[in-house]
Amino acid sequence: MRTAWIDCSAGASGDMLLGAFISAGADLDYINTAVAAVDPSLSVTVTPTARHQIAATKATVQVNGTPHPENVPAEQVLGHDGGTGHGHEDGGAGHGHAHGHGHDGGAGHGHHAGAEQAAGADGGAGHGHGHGGEAGHGHGHGPTRAWAEVRRLLEEAPLDDVVRERALDTFGRLARAEGAAHGVEPDTVHFHEVGALDAIADIVGVAAASVSLGLDRVVVSTIALGGGGQVRGQHGGIPIPGPAVLHLVTEAAAPVTGGAAPYEMTTPTGAALLTMLADEFGPLPPMRIEQTGVGAGGRDPVEVPNVLRVVIGESTATSATELVYETNVDDLDPRIWPQVLARLMEAGAADAWLTPILMKKGRPAHTLSVLVGSAKAEQVRAVILAETSAIGLREFAIRKHAADREFSTVEVDGQSIHVKIARYGGQVVNVQPEYDDVAAAATALNRPVKTVLAKAIAAGHDLWS
Repeated sequence: MRTAWIDCSAGASGDMLLGAFISAGADLDYINTAVAAVDPSLSVTVTPTARHQIAATKATVQVNGTPHPENVPAEQVLGHDGGTGHGHEDGGAGHGHAHGHGHDGGAGHGHHAGAEQAAGADGGAGHGHGHGGEAGHGHGHGPTRAWAEVRRLLEEAPLDDVVRERALDTFGRLARAEGAAHGVEPDTVHFHEVGALDAIADIVGVAAASVSLGLDRVVVSTIALGGGGQVRGQHGGIPIPGPAVLHLVTEAAAPVTGGAAPYEMTTPTGAALLTMLADEFGPLPPMRIEQTGVGAGGRDPVEVPNVLRVVIGESTATSATELVYETNVDDLDPRIWPQVLARLMEAGAADAWLTPILMKKGRPAHTLSVLVGSAKAEQVRAVILAETSAIGLREFAIRKHAADREFSTVEVDGQSIHVKIARYGGQVVNVQPEYDDVAAAATALNRPVKTVLAKAIAAGHDLWS
């Protein structure tokens, strides 16, 4: 089982995760194809850097070939009487979002910056999102996007299905967290910071990177959240840890700690990505290590090296790492089952299926079986008991062995069809077109599905090598 362990002892943000995955071997071309599919102006570049003399990779979002303001490296930040400087998502020397100039040109911004660093020179306020103080002025808030708009962008983009699902899952978590923080329904949430182009690129990029690495299991360490004062957000001061971050880790039952630094260490985007990726939480699991990656944050504080690490290898655990839940149901309207299976997959099940059986007294029934990692087990149990007529279920642990997976694309009469490639022991063992793409192509071409499927299989012949 190809396992990744994510070390969040210095916190997490979207660019830190993206840099760590790329450092560990994720395909940058595949990531950029996915990012550009959502918005053609976006791309991701990487540069080597160091934090506390630890070599790391800095991922930077580019908009039309220019570094997005929120990703200018922290070492370019100037303070008193200086020019503008930006650091990704948190403060210290580098400051957060859309900048506002302080007095004498001292650049200070606020969101995800320590409150004491949010002021410009001579007390001129340089707040988050350009709310200028008496001595300064600002540039405006930057993009805001409704959850419905972000969802539409992701649903309509030509992404691999699993990349789309992970990106939608991440933004859905953010919508629920922001809704809870502001006391509104998730569908009414307008993203400010996390809806900006760089956050969309971070989230889609991390989703694509995780697919590129072919991970079967992700274990996330205890997450350092930070603490201390407040940051400046779109709506004013936000205590650290922020309400959205607390909601995200509470929903996922993730273990957390304040950490060693008195500022925000884990951003909402970072928390949403970690909880989306996590199959379970804990220390480095038993494995034979194959790759490691180190991603750098935008600042270089004195308290801790501002890096996130990922360790990837083959699991050597002797205990089971997956769970199967089963229950026999003989009194549920069969028309409900498709919705039940869909809800189970949304809750994090790796697979769910029905087996027809004959119960006592000759009653026809079904056995519902669900495969799930331990991190999503509670959510799956809740769906089974809420959505079916079952009043109990069986649990047993198993071990799963999976081939490494990657994706490619073939063309059938002008229609693009994604193809899943499976490797085991370094050898290609299966090449299979994605059925939903085949069906869509058949509809577009007005041809039988079996004909398009045969052509897609033939077009993928060279991928066996």
